[in-house]
Amino acid sequence: CRNLYGLSSHGGGVRADRIYYRSTGGDGPLICGRVIKLGDRVNTDVIAPGRWKGEGLESLKLHTMEAILPDFHRLVRPGDILVAGRDFGCGSHREQAVTVLQALGIQALAAESIARLYFRNGIALGLPVFPASGIWSMTQQFDQLQIAVGPDSIQLKNCTSGQSMCIPSLSPEMREILEAGGIFPSLKRLLGGCGKP
Repeated sequence: CRNLYGLSSHGGGVRADRIYYRSTGGDGPLICGRVIKLGDRVNTDVIAPGRWKGEGLESLKLHTMEAILPDFHRLVRPGDILVAGRDFGCGSHREQAVTVLQALGIQALAAESIARLYFRNGIALGLPVFPASGIWSMTQQFDQLQIAVGPDSIQLKNCTSGQSMCIPSLSPEMREILEAGGIFPSLKRLLGGCGKP
């Protein structure tokens, strides 16, 4: 596996503009990266602490996950894939809980289960999120993970151990939104670049 992640400048900070996929030679994109593991019920206030929300993305990055992993911002690097336990992203509806992970370079998330609002925000903002029961026990910290997204199924392969699993694919609409980099780029593409961004 190798990292295929793209970063761009945005509003004085760095954030993920979109995922740059490598063709699998098949029907969909291939995402590869180093695993960063988290536990169960990581809520949006842990991901993006409310106290720092108004201070801007650069400040928020320094405090992401600090309640459970104080050096998270030093641990992660562009192209990493988060693997989490059950109910990732539970809590309030806050876009910063997705955008701060993108700003830190996280290119995808696979979890035992993902809170519905977080799942929808992830797709809308262009962060590939995959509910994958069994992924937590299949990976160890810093393993290399490959995610092959096809029209019917998604294969998650631990490149370190050789273990793999398949889950149902995302809907065609969700895959199109992710391929475009989020809902707004997708709508812009759909409208042929018309209108204001």
